[in-house]
Amino acid sequence: MDDIDPRQTLVSARARRLEGSEPPHLDGSLDRVRRGYYRPAGPPLTPSQLYRLRIYATSEARTETLVFSHASAAELWGCPQLNADTKLVHTTRPGKARRTAAGVATHRARIPDEHVVQLPDGLLVTSREWTAVQVAAALVLPNSLLPLDHLIRLLNEDPDGDPGGVAVVERLVALIPPRMKGGARAERNLRLADARSGSAGESLSRGQMEILQVPRPQLQTRFPRVDQPGDDVVDFDWPELESFGEFDGQGKYFDSALTDGRTPQQVLWDEKLREDRIRRHRPHVARWGWHIAMSRERLGKVLALAGVRPGTRAKGSP
Repeated sequence: MDDIDPRQTLVSARARRLEGSEPPHLDGSLDRVRRGYYRPAGPPLTPSQLYRLRIYATSEARTETLVFSHASAAELWGCPQLNADTKLVHTTRPGKARRTAAGVATHRARIPDEHVVQLPDGLLVTSREWTAVQVAAALVLPNSLLPLDHLIRLLNEDPDGDPGGVAVVERLVALIPPRMKGGARAERNLRLADARSGSAGESLSRGQMEILQVPRPQLQTRFPRVDQPGDDVVDFDWPELESFGEFDGQGKYFDSALTDGRTPQQVLWDEKLREDRIRRHRPHVARWGWHIAMSRERLGKVLALAGVRPGTRAKGSP
């Protein structure tokens, strides 16, 4: 599910000992992954890549069969997550007492057989459905919406008829065990998840908005273009406030998969023209990136400048 093959990159301290080779912690050509496991030093890994290596190293280190769950399962299903939620590797097994040791959190619960899945690389992981329930119960806003929006989108089989994945959410809520720890939180988080979220930054922003108690925006609103066929789509829309919001990640300007061969300057100009077109429908605009989205206070100030404040209401808000 990623381009890292741990069987080619992981170096075991135990294997080095048995070979009579230099201990890996003394080998300057290796970087530590977790206790007893290293990788060849090289270009820095992304947090997601490093976390995945730690999951694989944990699997290699344990003699018993592990079922990866919670944030670890979310990683293996390709979900975006904040670094704060990936400090531990998570597994689940039957029993009573939760245990955390050597960077591994062992949760005690029974997983229905149909919700244990073997991945192509051989790892056992909770199903996408069970992972969503566990993550929803374990994480709090705003962090919870990053993996949940992604999982709802993966599970949504009717993106045209049910773009937000409401039917998926109802199915997941019905899966919450009656006496599950965090069950009430799980339902709240799941009901806030939306398959229409276009990026991890948008998911984080919506989580912050919930805590700020500003009106819930409509997502991915389309405005027909008058200059050529097609639509301009906005990330967040508050019709009654005549406001819209845009999360601007760096990829919009620098990722070749998104720029379509244009220079950053061309992308910036096209974005300016696009904003001018949308302003004919919504004169007030709020724009922000990761630096703003990570801070509830900063995001609140940016939204307020566009007229989006606690206590105001937009069409469609509950």
